[in-house]
Amino acid sequence: MLKKGDVEAVIRHPERIRVYYQPVVNLTSGRLWGYEALVRGEGILTKPGRLFKSVAAWGLLGELDTACFKAVLAGGYPPEGYLSVNVTAAGLVDIDAGDYANPRLVIELTEYGCRDIQQLTGTLSAWRGKGAMIAIDDVGPDIGQLRAALHLRPDFVKIDRSLVRGCDCNASNRLLLAQVLEVCRYLGAEVIAEGIEKPGELKALRDLGVEYGQGYLLGKPQPGWGKVCVMAGGV
Repeated sequence: MLKKGDVEAVIRHPERIRVYYQPVVNLTSGRLWGYEALVRGEGILTKPGRLFKSVAAWGLLGELDTACFKAVLAGGYPPEGYLSVNVTAAGLVDIDAGDYANPRLVIELTEYGCRDIQQLTGTLSAWRGKGAMIAIDDVGPDIGQLRAALHLRPDFVKIDRSLVRGCDCNASNRLLLAQVLEVCRYLGAEVIAEGIEKPGELKALRDLGVEYGQGYLLGKPQPGWGKVCVMAGGV
């Protein structure tokens, strides 16, 4: 169970934060696109988002997010491709774009970071001005998330695993995926599908025209670039 004291300890001692990297793959070519950074510390996994609810209630979301973001960037960039880092609006506001922005950085906004569109607009402009790109995380059938995407004009939209799971045999999921993809194409945003675990899901996503994907079929999170290996059999 997540405890407030554990979160406070991670904020006070950022050296306890551990970063894992999961590969993101071009589903057409099988080539590596880059990595998503996943952060763990003292039993805390900053993703999935449900853990953020407790952290936000304690008033620690911005501090934890800032500490995790800086821990990821302290490790530098991969030898090739992009680096995607999860962060909320609360955390991003406290980080100086001039210190961390990079043309290979993708700021991956969680659902909690997308609620206040006006607050985000000015903050994101500074990051974009320094070359960073923007992704909207965990987009599912929620129309509110798609409205947020319309206002933010992201470079990437990440499709939640709830839509990816079973998309090869679930007609409803395929229909919802097609609708989300239509909105993304209108936005001019490229799509990254999360949680790909089965060959059938991979084929269905390719057939729908999804550009990029990640999941255990393509590569598991690992500490360090050199230890990450995209599964050749998955693409």
